[in-house]
Amino acid sequence: MNFDIPHMLASGLIIFAIIAIIDHASAFENVSKGRKTVFKFAGIFVAIIILNLIWPYGTGT
Repeated sequence: MNFDIPHMLASGLIIFAIIAIIDHASAFENVSKGRKTVFKFAGIFVAIIILNLIWPYGTGT
């Protein structure tokens, strides 16, 4: 099994950034916790799909 460390780091940074943006954005200030969770899931899902389309896992650096 081969681990693609740069791809893992990029994925982690994307997940961290999406969570931080949604938690601290004023647009989501009066939104319920459940709704924020849906937005986080959707944001992470779309961002990871785009990352994997641009840079497929396992292609190396």
